[in-house]
Amino acid sequence: MDSVYERALSEVGQNGKFQKRFDIFYNFIFTSLWAIAYNSIILALVIIPYSCQLPSKPENVSGMEWKSRYIPTYYDNSTGKVAFSRCQIYINPDESNETKACDVYSYNKTWYKSTVPSENNWICDDELKVAHIFAYSKIGEAVGSVIFGWFGDIYGRRLSYVLSLFLLVLGRLISVLTSPWYILFVAGCVLAWFPSWTVVQSATVISMEISAPERRSTIATLRTLGYSTGMCIMPLIYWWLGDWKTFMIVTTSTQLPFLLFSWKILESPRWLWVEGKPKDCVKELNRIAKVNNTKLETETKEEIFMTKATKTTEAFRPLSLFSSRRLAINTILQLYLWASVSLSYTVLLLSSSEKSDGNPFLEFTWQSMAEVPATFLGAWLADNLGRRHAGATAYSVSALMWILIFFRECGTSTWLQEWWVGSTLVIVNRLATTVSYYVIYLFNMELYPTCLRQSGMSMGNVFSSGGSAIAPYLMYKRRTLDTRIPGAVLFVVTLLGTGSTLLLPETLNATLPETVRDARDFGRGDKFKYGAIQLNTDPDQQPKDNE
Repeated sequence: MDSVYERALSEVGQNGKFQKRFDIFYNFIFTSLWAIAYNSIILALVIIPYSCQLPSKPENVSGMEWKSRYIPTYYDNSTGKVAFSRCQIYINPDESNETKACDVYSYNKTWYKSTVPSENNWICDDELKVAHIFAYSKIGEAVGSVIFGWFGDIYGRRLSYVLSLFLLVLGRLISVLTSPWYILFVAGCVLAWFPSWTVVQSATVISMEISAPERRSTIATLRTLGYSTGMCIMPLIYWWLGDWKTFMIVTTSTQLPFLLFSWKILESPRWLWVEGKPKDCVKELNRIAKVNNTKLETETKEEIFMTKATKTTEAFRPLSLFSSRRLAINTILQLYLWASVSLSYTVLLLSSSEKSDGNPFLEFTWQSMAEVPATFLGAWLADNLGRRHAGATAYSVSALMWILIFFRECGTSTWLQEWWVGSTLVIVNRLATTVSYYVIYLFNMELYPTCLRQSGMSMGNVFSSGGSAIAPYLMYKRRTLDTRIPGAVLFVVTLLGTGSTLLLPETLNATLPETVRDARDFGRGDKFKYGAIQLNTDPDQQPKDNE
């Protein structure tokens, strides 16, 4: 369709200094800072340990005796122990056992000086407010991922990048200023998450559309490493600052330079070419050529002005993903994988931030650090075991971790109660979940036909957000009903993920589908000849051909 563009890109350089600078600046540095600003709300909404504030204690009475006098107890089925109520207090302990809701709460500020729930007393019966905020935000994210996926194809990658970044900054500002008013605070959270991953996806798409095919895995790896780096740094910033408002302001302010200078980001010359804007296309190609010390040939430039790209409307028909039995099954399996891995990942994030038996910030950092080697491990497994077996292995490990977490909460085994065992289970689970994410991303890139790839990935974002929206309710049930619930539910979810991965066709070294017809037949028998498509994490290393 656009061989003229391919020739032009070859002339200006597909693997030069411009591409490498762009990747380091946007796919790593920017993604790191964006990840902090985007996910900052997770730490700001942590429910820290709390209890009813007791009357002043006489000097001759022990703390435990005084607490037992005013706070009723209950039997915790999940731990098999008697625990103090966090939300009830005796009205007059000397006369009756009648209780009431606490008038004033006391918060454990060992690690968090303040969070949004502690500042507004969103606890006890109001704990659901926190779960609702996450759910509404994720629903907004699901809707926004579809809208912005369409928006980027119609109005360009740069405008999509600018608008998404603006909404993130505006949403966070609204949340900081309106925290006492629940509805306005929720509106700010939804607005910030509405563009979903559009900001970094826009930069990634631009990078992929100006780079050689063998650089694509490098681009994906840099973006994943950038995100993981941001997640490692984020809790340390909160630990340093302590206050949620200061934390939100500092982390959001890192996006302002990128927003103010957003007009300098390159617009995708491929998109400009397809949209029939040859003058702008040539202008952006010349920007690349200048940095790469190359030149766009006059003949090629003239041909760009004379030739029109043929547009396809298939990209705007997501229902085409269900146009045949095989394509529909592959799509449904991938959508389940997106929902399941996002549910597991979000529960891990929320549980680490609420850790009460140690430093929650270091726990969050250790878990996030596991994502860095997981990225390279995922690439190695996908190349050596194949996509299917790499994904199935990762899901199986995650399922094992969840069932062990379940038994740990049961308190039936002594060694599982050790603090280091709990941390190890979660870190290994985080590593396995990151590998799963990597493999699913590859499946999305390789199973969907070219004309429906953007639609398929947008639909994956919708189901990913849907899975994440369930996570806060699992955490709520964990706090209020039974601590074993997340482990039991996610064991089943990840076990089904193992089977779903194995049901997908293998894409390693396969000739990938270009059209809907190709995708309908993909994986059927030996129809597709296996070629030489292999991940490459070294931008300077060319892929090897298997003869």
